[in-house]
Order: sequence, then C-alpha cells, then structure tokens
Amino acid sequence: MAQENQEIDIRKWVFRILKNWYWFVLCCALFGALGVYYYFSHTYKFTVDASLMIRSTDDSNGMLNAEIMSLIGVGGAKQTEDEVAILTSRDILHQVIKDLDLQTEYRKKDGLRWMGQYPHRDLTVVYPHMFLDTTTTGAKIEIKARKNDYLVKVKRKRFQTSTHRVKDLTQPFNTCVGDIHFVLNKQLEKGDRYRLWTMPKLSAINAYKTWITATPLKKESNIITITTTTDMPRRAIDFITKEIELYNLDALVDKNIMATNTASFIDERLKLIEMELSSAENEVEQYKEKYGIVDLSSEAGLYLTESTEYRKRASEIETQLNLVQYVGEFVADEQKQNSLIPANLGISDVSLVELISEYNQLLLQRMRVQRTATDDNPVILQMNTQLTMLRENIITSINSVRNSLNISKKDLESRFSQVENQRGDIPSQEREYIKVERQRQLKEALYLYLYEKREENALTLASSVVPAKIIAAPQMNPIPVSPKFKMIALVCLFLGCCFPIGAMILYDIFNNKISDNTAEYEELVGLPFGGVLVQNHHGGHISVRDGENSASAELFRSLRSNIRFVTPSDVTNPVILVTSSINGEGKSYVATNLAISLSLLNKKVALVGLDIRKPMLAKYLNLPSKGCLTSYLSDNAYSVDDLILPSEFKNLDILPAGIIPPNPSELLQSQRLDELFVELRKRYDYVIVDSAPVAMVSDTFLLHRIADMTVFVSRANYTTIEMAKGIQQLSEADRLPNIITVLNGAKAANVGYGYGYGYGHGIKGKK
Repeated sequence: MAQENQEIDIRKWVFRILKNWYWFVLCCALFGALGVYYYFSHTYKFTVDASLMIRSTDDSNGMLNAEIMSLIGVGGAKQTEDEVAILTSRDILHQVIKDLDLQTEYRKKDGLRWMGQYPHRDLTVVYPHMFLDTTTTGAKIEIKARKNDYLVKVKRKRFQTSTHRVKDLTQPFNTCVGDIHFVLNKQLEKGDRYRLWTMPKLSAINAYKTWITATPLKKESNIITITTTTDMPRRAIDFITKEIELYNLDALVDKNIMATNTASFIDERLKLIEMELSSAENEVEQYKEKYGIVDLSSEAGLYLTESTEYRKRASEIETQLNLVQYVGEFVADEQKQNSLIPANLGISDVSLVELISEYNQLLLQRMRVQRTATDDNPVILQMNTQLTMLRENIITSINSVRNSLNISKKDLESRFSQVENQRGDIPSQEREYIKVERQRQLKEALYLYLYEKREENALTLASSVVPAKIIAAPQMNPIPVSPKFKMIALVCLFLGCCFPIGAMILYDIFNNKISDNTAEYEELVGLPFGGVLVQNHHGGHISVRDGENSASAELFRSLRSNIRFVTPSDVTNPVILVTSSINGEGKSYVATNLAISLSLLNKKVALVGLDIRKPMLAKYLNLPSKGCLTSYLSDNAYSVDDLILPSEFKNLDILPAGIIPPNPSELLQSQRLDELFVELRKRYDYVIVDSAPVAMVSDTFLLHRIADMTVFVSRANYTTIEMAKGIQQLSEADRLPNIITVLNGAKAANVGYGYGYGYGHGIKGKK
C-alpha cells in the first residue's frame, strides 16, 4: 500500500513538473545567464605550489661533526610543525609584504573582469607619510580615465567617502585619507578603470597568512608543502620565494646568535686560562732557576713515565671540573638568564648536555614567539615557567656532576700518593718540581682544548648552509582551478531545476488552501462527493441554459445526476440545503445553477433564499424587489403566493430573502418557516435552499429540521484545509443532514471526461 502511494506521489510530481515546464525553462535560462556572467566576470585562478625540506641539526653542515653542531645549536631534530609556524609567522609575512609592496592591490577593468596588475602596474598610489604603517581601516580607490580628466573615488570607512575630478594624477590632491598622488607608469587612455585596495598592516598579514597554506607532507616528514590559489601567479611565486628566503635568513641569524654566544663564552675563559697558564709557566721557570734544575734524574724520569697515565686522567677530570664550574657560574648569573647556555663544550655527562640542549631549544623558541607576542602572553608565561624549571634542573645536574668528578679526583690522588711513597728517595726539590710542572700541564691542556673549540665555532660562523632546502621551486599549474565552465553549467542547470521544485515545495508547505485535485479533496473530507465545477470566467451567474453544451453546464448535469442518485429513497420532493464554510465559495452560484439544471428535467423547482443576512439570489437572477421572505416570516398578513416570483426559466420559481431583518435567528426558528416548507413540498418536486455560510453564522444549522440533504460547496485555492476537514465533523455531529460535497472553482485544464463523476457512498436515509 505504501509503495502504491509512493508511486502515485511520484506520478503526481512528474505530471506537475511537465505541466509547469515553462518555469523550468525560464529558471534554467535565468541561472544560465547568471552563470555566463559569473564565468566572464571572474578572473582565472591557478594553483601555485612549492616543496622544501627542513634540514635536521646533524646534517645542516656536512663540514662539522655532531659535536661541533651541538656547540652552535640545539641538540635533536627540529620539529617540522614549529618550522611551519615560523615560516608563516607575522614577522616574516610582514617583511615579504613590505619587500614586494603587496599592501596595496592593483586591478584594471578588462571587459567584465578586473585583472590584477603584478609586478608591472599602470600606476602606483603614493599615500601620506607613514599611512601604510599607521592605518587601521584601509582604503579603496576607484579611478576612471575620461576625456579631459580623471574621476577618483576614495573610500576609507563605511560612510567616509570622497569623490574628486582630477586633471593631473601626478599632482597631490586632498582626499579622506589625506593628500595622495599617483606615479604613472604609462599614459592612461579614456575609459580605463582601476581599483586599488589598501589593507592595514595587520589585516594584510592575516589575509596573506590565510592565503598561503604550509603543511608537512606527512605526519613525521620534514618536507613542507606550500600552496596557494590566486589569479596572479607571478605574485604567488615571488611571495613564496621571498618567504623561503627570509625564513632561511632568520634561521641563519638564530644560528649565528648561538655561535656568537658560545664564542664570547670561550674567549672569556681563554683569557682567564691564559693568565693562569702564564703564571704556572713562570712558577716552573722560577723554580728551576732557584734550585738550578736542568734535567731530572733517570729515577725521576722513570717516575714521570709511570705517572703519565695519572696525569692524563687527572687532566681530563680537571678539565671537566673547570668546564662544569664555568657552566655553573654562567647559569647562576642572573644577568644571563635570557642568554643561551654554551652547549657541548666537551662535558662528558650526557644528561647534563641534553638538559642544556633542551633549555637552549626552548629559549630560542621563546625568542621567536616574543617577536610577535607580548610578555603577558599565556604562551610566553608558560615558556618562562618551563625555562625556570630547566635552569633548576641544570643547576642540580651540575652539582651532581661536580660531586662525581671530585670523587674520581680524590680516588686518583689517593692512588698517586701510594706511588709517591714508593718513590721516597726522589729529592724533595725534584718532587716539588714535578708538582709545579703538573699544574702547568693541566692549564696547558685546558687552554688547548678551549682554543680548539673556538676554532670549530669560528667555522660554524663562517658556514652559510641554509636550514630549508628547496626541493621543488614555486611553479604554477597551467590548468585553472576556477572558473570552470562545466562546473558552472552543471550548477546552473541544477539550480534551474531545483528552484521551481523548491518553490513548489514551499508553496505546498505554506499553502493552507485545498487544491482542485478531487482525489485529495475526497480523501480530506471523507464524505460523498457530488462533483467538481470549473471556474466561471465569463462573468455571469448563470452557467446552465436549455440546449447549452458548455463544460460548466455538463458538470452541473453531472452534479444533478449524482444528487438524484444519492437522494434517500424514502424522501419525496426533497429539500436540499446549499451551503459553504465562508462567503465567496460559490454556494449561491451552485444553488442557482443546480435549481436551473433540475428544472430542465421538467421538474418543478423552488429556489429559496434563506441567506437572509447577505441575500444574493435576487442579484443573480435580476429579480424585482417584489416579494419578501423575511416579511412573510414576521407578518402573518403575507401568504405563500405573495413570496413566489417566476423566473425566466420554465418550471423554476424563486423565493428571494428580501430585506435584511434585525432578528434573523428568531425568524429561522419560527413556525411559519415550517409551514412554508410543508407547502413548498406539496407544490414542487425539488426545493433548493440557498443558506448562510456555516463558519460565519449558525443560521444554517437551524434549518436542519426542514432539509433532507445538504450540498456543501468548497472552492479550490480558496477554502482552507481546516475548513474542509470541519465538514466531516459537522456530519459526524449531525449538524447538517446527509452531506454531499462539491468542489467549485477548478481549472478547466484539470477537468477531463468523466472527471468528478463520483457517486458518493455511505448515504444514510433521513431519520
């Protein structure tokens, strides 16, 4: 059953669409015209992309080993996501915009399109001093070249606009943005039109940040893909190229900062060690001169040979202690809390080196973020907290390493004391000399070590290897991404078809009127259906005449047949009420033409006007004011014969309502009305009663006692759905007798042969 209903709905929609085909053609043509305009008014946009690889720390300079690279930077591989953020940072974007002069966009009218001008422009606007750096609202300038002058329109804010007629664009003239002038790069011709958009600095940065997309190729990849879509591919290529250039320059600056910091630290320590070494050498020389020592004895030489290993290990430990001490003093210095800690000076403790590298990495990241953020920024505050914790951890680790080295040093000294005890026969002068010489050797070893590190750091400063290697240079895809003719055509066709359907659906949703579809009307009302009547376009009130074969006359004959068929068999000379829900549904029209149609069967018919509040029968039939039903009901002096007026139709008499009374309800409940209809049943075969609308007044319900059946008239596209549903409720409540429904006002195109020939069902005989 559901499938059947679905098929019926689909069929209905198919026929509805075919019926309104011209709306679909019109909408497709309209959207097609809009699509053509869109296609020829929008510039072609192309995709420009580039790929670059972010070098890791270890391979950023093949000339240096891992230890040296750790000296100049931060240990571990760089995070690609962080580098993407740096690549698209405000500082870099602003510098790109400034270098390429992109804060103002230039376009020229070419047909329907506004073509961008880059890098070559027909003209260049010159704003007041510092306008580009201080403006917060931007500006829009429109220029039209005319025969003898130029029309210039400048708009800064929504309601801040100035229009100027300028003879010479190269001469300054006052506008709402200040004094401006133009540099002409070519002679403008009559009809040339230009548009210039100048964005505030921050707006321009945000716009280009959205315009350029930089993403890692894969989650764990160090390859970054940069893409953008633009109608000026040359601008995009230059933008990406400049962006990469500035990124590499920024990274080299950071690298040099770290290397310079380390070089400064080493130079300071070298000065101190050089002084200590010089002092030790002087002490050795003075000792030799004092005791006349030229050479050590063979036994002393053997001693020195045996203690070589000790000195070597002692030198290493002493060097480590000095380096740890130097770093500890650097970290403890409050004035250097915002400075990079010299990394990997040769400290052997891995955990300490990792902490220093982590600290430097975080500090460098904070320096980059501080370029575009204030000190109270939550990210900066969080980094400061992390840096403080890392410094504390470094200090703790330094103390731990220092304690460990001191333990190792004491162990070596203990073991060497045993060796010295075994060499007790060595002259005391020579033993003292050995101690002095050993101190000199330790200072010399430390000095040479730091000097070596300084040279390595100098190589780092001299190197210019950039961190970002371009894999694929910026280039344009020659196939435009928009506008696409096929896509526009499909969209226009889709909209052209969907718009009328959507309009139909919206009409169905918001339309609360019944349609002229008889099947839907019968299902809605749920009562016997008498027939359907077409719209009366000729303007007259009479549609049925003897010998006439119009569509309206034929439909009234159908209604006549259906009424005769469903009339209860036990009823003779029936009284038929004709009513509706509200005025304008055509009840008087139906009552009049139904009475005429019945009279053409050689049946005597009386047409009674009991809509005494708004009588219409006399007007419909052009009757004189003679006779008055209301007077008969209110005055016993009138007889039935005084009320009856003959009509132009054979066998049809009219009983018009007459003058509108002050008490219609009382008159309709009078005994004289009952007596009137008893008499009319005797004289006529049919009595047709034109009664009042049931939704307006209750007069019709008072006539239930004198009627045998009711013809209830609804009008297509006029009667509401709620009113139509209320007809069944009236029947169930027995407010009106034996209701048969009629649908009036249908379109003739929707009424074909046999349309409306329904014979009703469920008619009960009058009680």
